[in-house]
Amino acid sequence: MTIYYLCPEHSTPVGGVRVIYQHVDVLNRNGIPAFVVHKIKDFRVNWFENQTPIVYWRDNFLDRLLAKFKRHSDPNRVVELPIQGGERSFIDSSDILVVPEMYGPDLAAAYGRGIKKVILNQNCYLTFNGYSFNKDRLISPYHHKDALATLVNSEDGAVYLQHTFPDLPLYRFRLSLDPKRFKFQATKKKQLCFSRIKNQADAMQVINILKFRGALKDFDIVPFINLPQAEVAQIYQDSLLFLSFGYPEGFGLPAAEAMASGCVVIGFHGGGGKEFFKPEFSYPIEQGDIIGFAKTVEDIIHSFNQDPEPILEKGRRAASYIHDTYSPELEEQEIVAAWHSILEKFTISTPL
Repeated sequence: MTIYYLCPEHSTPVGGVRVIYQHVDVLNRNGIPAFVVHKIKDFRVNWFENQTPIVYWRDNFLDRLLAKFKRHSDPNRVVELPIQGGERSFIDSSDILVVPEMYGPDLAAAYGRGIKKVILNQNCYLTFNGYSFNKDRLISPYHHKDALATLVNSEDGAVYLQHTFPDLPLYRFRLSLDPKRFKFQATKKKQLCFSRIKNQADAMQVINILKFRGALKDFDIVPFINLPQAEVAQIYQDSLLFLSFGYPEGFGLPAAEAMASGCVVIGFHGGGGKEFFKPEFSYPIEQGDIIGFAKTVEDIIHSFNQDPEPILEKGRRAASYIHDTYSPELEEQEIVAAWHSILEKFTISTPL
């Protein structure tokens, strides 16, 4: 039995991809064989260091013809998935395939009929991508006979999925941050930073409101996108403020990384970040409240210029909370515990 995590190919930083690689590493460290599965041969993420074991989808005319024959010759026949790069040539019914939520309503049926699956839901707000408004079309992987369970990465996501699918076997795992890379730095520049990946229109409004009101005279603005992790970490460590424009978010990793580095975070929690956007050390803003966002940033800059210590203390408290709550050790414990439970169910459902 081997666990295979299907993974999209992103050559620029995407937090969910890194989580997939981390899961595979955790499982292998704990004696559970696991691989990342990429569809593009020889692809490997290079925007963070890894030696994660990878296999590749084998896609040729003969394999496609064989799969089509198996699907049509017997509706109960298992359709193995051809792979290359490892010791085995197929993912079969003795294995488990982990599929991200973004592959849509047919993901359980489309990838290897008869192979048990676990859905990895890293953004509950993408759960219904590809679905329809037809009230009678009730096809979903969360109800599929091949689905063993769902893994979800936030409290918000767990509530969303539990409400939508009350009988769903669900395991919430916490994410972690690299404590060596996203380490607390006490000395801060008069600098605010933000990611340009989501909601650039909101960012443009907030920054320009502040700019035209003269609130940013002695502050540097550092927007960033698609930078290596080491560069992003340095930006966080140098910056006093991080502005969060992410919505919707399965978790909101950039805001958590910024907090871990000692930034005071202001902005939208995006849903998934609700669990760590604590008012004791951050400034959550109601989604879409552009004026409220700009006023809060201006007030904090003014307070910092009057007396820096209370603002810096918030950064220290945020870093302490994030490092204690989202440590690699806790993440590993929860991933392994979830998989032990899933594998027990898998063993019962597939007797020798």
